Amino acid sequence: MAVQTNYNETMDAARAGQIVNTEHKELISRTVEDAAGFGFGIPVAQGSNDKGATATLTGVSEIVGITVRERSTNPATPDKRGQYESTLLMRKGVIWVVVTDAGGVDAGDLVWINLTNGTFSNADVGSSNGLQLSGCRWETSAANGALAQLRVNLDV
Repeated sequence: MAVQTNYNETMDAARAGQIVNTEHKELISRTVEDAAGFGFGIPVAQGSNDKGATATLTGVSEIVGITVRERSTNPATPDKRGQYESTLLMRKGVIWVVVTDAGGVDAGDLVWINLTNGTFSNADVGSSNGLQLSGCRWETSAANGALAQLRVNLDV
């Protein structure tokens, strides 16, 4: 077995799907239905089964939650949850997500998701492919491709 010999001097400040702080949060558990599984820090919708979740968002009018990164991850799929695995979803709280908006986002901006690819931005993508997440706001500013804190309240 190989042994790691190279290490970064500093840890990453955050990763997509990581919970930001210890304030009150609402997390629910769902079963991954997608054959390919799905990653952390992405929006997911109700699956076809009770308590199921899918990253396929085309045509949905609401999301169930945003996937939370956990330390109890399957070694075979360290950067995602595999099919039939249980995953935590944030419905309320603050979570790190990747910004996918050419102009970046600013703290306080509205939050939109692209239903075609499940990415986050601060504006509608047009062509009926966008869904505004009512009750959600950008907590921090960030450039395109960077991590930002997203304040989530999906029970509004």
